[in-house]
Amino acid sequence: MRAVFFNVGNSVRSGWKLLGYFLLTALFVGGSIFLRRMLPDGVRPFVSEPLLAFLGALLATRVCTRLERTSLAAAGFSPTGPIWRDLGLGLLGGAAAVLLVAVGVWLLDGLHLVRAPEGTVSGLLRGAWTMLVASLFEETVFRGYAFQRAVQGMGARWAQVLFAVLFTLAHPFPPEMEGSVMALAMLNTFMAGWVFGLCYLRTGHLALPVGAHWGWNWVLGSLGFGVSGNDSKGWWTPVFHGKPTWLTGGDYGLEASVVTAGVLVLILVGLTRWKGHKTVIAPVPLTPPIIATGL
Repeated sequence: MRAVFFNVGNSVRSGWKLLGYFLLTALFVGGSIFLRRMLPDGVRPFVSEPLLAFLGALLATRVCTRLERTSLAAAGFSPTGPIWRDLGLGLLGGAAAVLLVAVGVWLLDGLHLVRAPEGTVSGLLRGAWTMLVASLFEETVFRGYAFQRAVQGMGARWAQVLFAVLFTLAHPFPPEMEGSVMALAMLNTFMAGWVFGLCYLRTGHLALPVGAHWGWNWVLGSLGFGVSGNDSKGWWTPVFHGKPTWLTGGDYGLEASVVTAGVLVLILVGLTRWKGHKTVIAPVPLTPPIIATGL
């Protein structure tokens, strides 16, 4: 029975650590959002749900690393090193990927953009903040502590598969979507999850995947496209030319476009060939390390 919970190194198996982390995250995130709804109406707008979700996931990470006697830095939250450079590069890379997809669909006569009269600088900045905290939350959950323990327990490749699937399932896909378009959107989301996972594996911290995720979502919303099916109001509004939804992505957004699939394949090839700053993921314990193998 002991072997069910502990591996040969007498350490708790990674699978139980994943389960514990997700339970703690659900508890902290759900509890904080519940408490937010009890705040006065005048206070509630200053405490956003995405921010509370990120803080809840971060607190769960801190509890888990504390139990292991490691640090948040070991879980990818190191304030040192090329963190700001990688955050900026990720932001630029994510933004460039969206622009490349949009230009590709435009060249195929799928759409054109018109200036949105309601677009304002303050709205653009609010969108930047919202997309930043949302990206921080998602990357903390899907590329943070749990992903890293999965890498330790089952290897990088299978951890990538598992968390890309979880990342895909965490996104909404309206039932009214055409079957082929939904399959394409799910494939693109899976590949995006793999891209963000590679960003972490190549650097050993979360700055690059957070930046790439942030840049993609922010520019996507700023151009007026749906963000994973969620409506957005940016500086521009796409006008579709009646082409198939698998080309333009339709109301769901460019994440359901075949052009996105092509761009993501190119990014995956580049990241796979890139050696990065760090190729081995290993937490830095505060006590002598115990070698852990197996889920």
